[in-house]
Amino acid sequence: MCPLIDFSSMEKEITSAPAPRILDKGTEAEIRIIGINEGVSDKNGARLFIPRFDVPKDPTVKEFNTFFFNPLDNSKLDEKQRQKNNFNFQQFAKCFKIDLSKPFALEDLISKKGWAILGVQRDEQYGDKNSISKYIVSQGDSAKKAVDPNY
Repeated sequence: MCPLIDFSSMEKEITSAPAPRILDKGTEAEIRIIGINEGVSDKNGARLFIPRFDVPKDPTVKEFNTFFFNPLDNSKLDEKQRQKNNFNFQQFAKCFKIDLSKPFALEDLISKKGWAILGVQRDEQYGDKNSISKYIVSQGDSAKKAVDPNY
């Protein structure tokens, strides 16, 4: 026989839990890398990085992600894809202060924080989710103060 589990002391906390939500398009938010998945594109065989993010100051916001082709596979991309991917990866690296001049493990990026302007990606099957509209790349302390008045 299985032992009984008693949630009665947590009943109110569980039954009043808010539904996960997304932030409005255009919201500036501090985001945190909570994981990075890897994959391979079916279209061109290029490897992918898929960083997953949360908003640490608001636990009710749904996790969301973005993707980059692995720049080491740029030869598998056409010129337009390559340029877009390089720029997007550059902005990601600057946002999260990733030193591209030396090797690193993807796991080293987990828990790094940065700022972004969020978009909203519509998905009828899985529900809407936030997306990265633009990474906020600091040009020093003045940029941080412009985004976060508590800085």
